[in-house]
Amino acid sequence: MKSFADMWRTEIALIAFAVGVGVAQLSPMLPSRSLCLAVLAAAVCLGLVLWFRATWRTTLRIAIVAALIGASFSLWRAELRMADQLPTAWEAQDIEIVGVIDELPQADANGVRFAFEVEKVLTADATVPKRIALGWYKPSIKELQGEPLPNLRPGERWQLTVRLKRPHGYANPAGFDTEAWLLENNLRATGSVRGDEPNRLLAANAGRVSDQVHRLRDRLRERMKTALADARYAGVLIALAIGDQRAIAESDWALFNATGVSHLLSISGAHVTLFAGWVAWCVFGLWRRSPACVALLPAQKAAAVTAAVVAVGYALLAGFAVPAQRTCFMLLTAAAALLLNRSLSLWLILLWALVVVLLIDPWAVSAAGFWFSFCAVALLLYVTVGRVGRRPGWQLVLVTQCAVTFGLAPVALALFQQVSIVGPIANAVAIPLITLVVVPLALLWMIVPIDALLRLAEQLIAWLAELLQWLMMLPFPVWTQHAPPWWTVALAIAGCLLLLAPRGIGFRWLGALWCVPLFIVSPARPAQGEFEMTVLDIGQGTSVVIRTAERTLVYDTGPRWTDTSDAGSRLILPYLRASGSSRIDGLVVSHLDIDHSGGANSLLRSTPVGWMLTSVFAEADIIKTASERKIPVNGCRAGQRWAWDGVNFEVLHPSPDSYDLAALKTNDRSCVIKVTARSASALLTADIEAKSEAALVEQYGKALQADALLIPHHGSQTSSTVGFIDAVSPSIAVINAGYRNRFGHPREAVLARYTDRNIPVLRTDWHGAITIRSVDRFATIEKWRDTRSRYWVDRPDPADKRPIE
Repeated sequence: MKSFADMWRTEIALIAFAVGVGVAQLSPMLPSRSLCLAVLAAAVCLGLVLWFRATWRTTLRIAIVAALIGASFSLWRAELRMADQLPTAWEAQDIEIVGVIDELPQADANGVRFAFEVEKVLTADATVPKRIALGWYKPSIKELQGEPLPNLRPGERWQLTVRLKRPHGYANPAGFDTEAWLLENNLRATGSVRGDEPNRLLAANAGRVSDQVHRLRDRLRERMKTALADARYAGVLIALAIGDQRAIAESDWALFNATGVSHLLSISGAHVTLFAGWVAWCVFGLWRRSPACVALLPAQKAAAVTAAVVAVGYALLAGFAVPAQRTCFMLLTAAAALLLNRSLSLWLILLWALVVVLLIDPWAVSAAGFWFSFCAVALLLYVTVGRVGRRPGWQLVLVTQCAVTFGLAPVALALFQQVSIVGPIANAVAIPLITLVVVPLALLWMIVPIDALLRLAEQLIAWLAELLQWLMMLPFPVWTQHAPPWWTVALAIAGCLLLLAPRGIGFRWLGALWCVPLFIVSPARPAQGEFEMTVLDIGQGTSVVIRTAERTLVYDTGPRWTDTSDAGSRLILPYLRASGSSRIDGLVVSHLDIDHSGGANSLLRSTPVGWMLTSVFAEADIIKTASERKIPVNGCRAGQRWAWDGVNFEVLHPSPDSYDLAALKTNDRSCVIKVTARSASALLTADIEAKSEAALVEQYGKALQADALLIPHHGSQTSSTVGFIDAVSPSIAVINAGYRNRFGHPREAVLARYTDRNIPVLRTDWHGAITIRSVDRFATIEKWRDTRSRYWVDRPDPADKRPIE
């Protein structure tokens, strides 16, 4: 009789391979390519030898070897990809290249962004990665002269002059990991087209096979935009039809995420399966009527092969995202098994799909869609396959939907720190509506281009959105909390599986206890009388979060990049949520400059705010937003004081009479706040310049001293005067600055003033987010680029000071 390990040997080996691939992505550095290949070859040979042994110990060894194969394979692929990089010497330099637009270009009010596959480098001695991300931004010199930006299309071959930098994104404890995304998408440099240089179209169609797919998607997208001109949810329908999600409004993403239906905005496995199933049903019905066809190949096998091929074609048309990949490979595996007259369990089909996805893209494990897609299908199999008894159809749908929502909750809390309470209700309506009506209408429109089909589909989405908005008005529609530790997530997943186990298994109630740590083990807050200060990496701008024992202060809100994208929603809110701050007790907007106030509206609209303190005048948009939300707003004036949890806050600047000086620069009206704890103090200075620094020194003298200093105006030469630095006399100084920013901040002369006084300077452009604590007088410094030690994390060269523009 075979043991459990022997019966499940293949499944165990496949799971171990996937675990090895995932663990490899945690590596802080990469071994040499030759070492990876040697280990991979040895592991494969050893695995083949062990495979034909028949003991449980051999199965355990096979699992270890499979994990080693996965890890060495993943690291080898990573070394190959990381080797294709832009030399530091060629950052911020003009380089002339020839290549092909490799994906759907994305246009917005600022220009157009696109992936570019480099075929030839024309600049002598220059080296450029094979695939890069470019932006052609407004206003270019030609555009100012009356010549618009070109209408770029996939597959076009262009000769361009570009200026590039190595992959570098914002590095914060929470939020989107741009560098990981660039690595997964094989975009090994980013940059912009030099609009005032000669750039020319060489060929309208490069002729590659992949180009034809992208050009078809582009034509469909343009046709849909024309058919749905001015339609509110055109972007959602385009995403459902061809997988291009970039036209979906931020507000729509927020609504669909909060109600738990955002998984439907991609070409999901259900969409692919439904379309392939329809085709298979038609093929089966027609094939079985032809004796000649049946003699050639049984109708069931013909239908299965056709379904798999159609699924691959549809997935390619839709962008081939991970959920679509998973479905394709499951259908291909099932079709292959049917052709070979082999019987495979659904679990084995899922695991083979998992391994194939990771063989193609080992970095898929860093994408949220990977986890949701495979975990959702695994949960569906877990609660349906092998269960005794049959349920009515409506009960089965309800039970499986609730089980998936419940089972995915630990994953959702780990990745996004929120889970939708109204999700089962929303999905009970959204899944059949989107899958059975909206998507088929969009697909039918591709075959029969009657615009009324699209308009009907868009109207159905509008009605669905109204329902979702109504659900959001119910009490507690979304559970939001801190980012849980990894061990609580693992324990909660085990608890969910135990709770969802068959009824015959005893002690299922223990699963509920295993879920408790997920909710109660939260990030430690400072002790009474102490504070923690985190200077976020938000590019060229400022945002600082001060946490005391029970309160949270946000000082400045970073930049706004576009009308729909800013640091508040993209960077600050995810950090606050992950750190366990469910509200902002005090929001300080030091002045109106867009790099300090750009994210304020997002924060005011998206999270509870106790009050706002600012030097901004009443006609400003953020004041209006605060008034609409009934948030108290006070003018920032020297002398204001308050205390939280034993920590004292004092406004040192601007003086009350500065508001009467119309000629005063907004920088010199910045709110300056001193935070004093039991053990140490910090001075937050925003963008004050030399005139304000002198006034502060004159007014406060030695009382200006602080242990930590947020260096004024990002290290501009207009600030950090010698007298001011000596008066503050900090033990540590921090600069908010954008990587290779066009202003050249911080200036070398300014940095020299600090280094001459043996004051260490920390920089968000080099170190990422920086966290210091008053309890040890800021002796312990957390630099996120060091804390998140992954092989793909960029670590800028401190000796290279060139700006990117």
